[in-house]
Amino acid sequence: MYKSMTANLMVESVDDSVEFYQNILGFSVVASVPNESGKLQFAILSKDNLTLMLQDKGNLTEEYPILNTDKVRPSVTLYIMADNFDEFYHELKERHEILRDAHTTFYGSKEFAIADNNGYVLTFAENHEG
Repeated sequence: MYKSMTANLMVESVDDSVEFYQNILGFSVVASVPNESGKLQFAILSKDNLTLMLQDKGNLTEEYPILNTDKVRPSVTLYIMADNFDEFYHELKERHEILRDAHTTFYGSKEFAIADNNGYVLTFAENHEG
């Protein structure tokens, strides 16, 4: 029945968010929709097996009024499995502030976290067997 799930994040500026995800995490734009002033109101990004949608607050709340808010207030975190964890952590630490340093959880995963330009928490993890 279900085939996939993709997060659609409400953002203040799709253009700024695309820049973050491209420059900091290496995502590419798959599709985008500009508004009447030429700024992006929606974008689909991808990297490896990940897909992420970004939608302007005004455009998203017009579509779904129940989401109306005075300011984007992130209330979800994205949990992302990554290969080459240690190398990726050190590379990213050079380019962006780390919100939570690399550590091993009680369930055996190595994890660290950053926040994107809208305040969404992105936790990167690598599971270890045993």
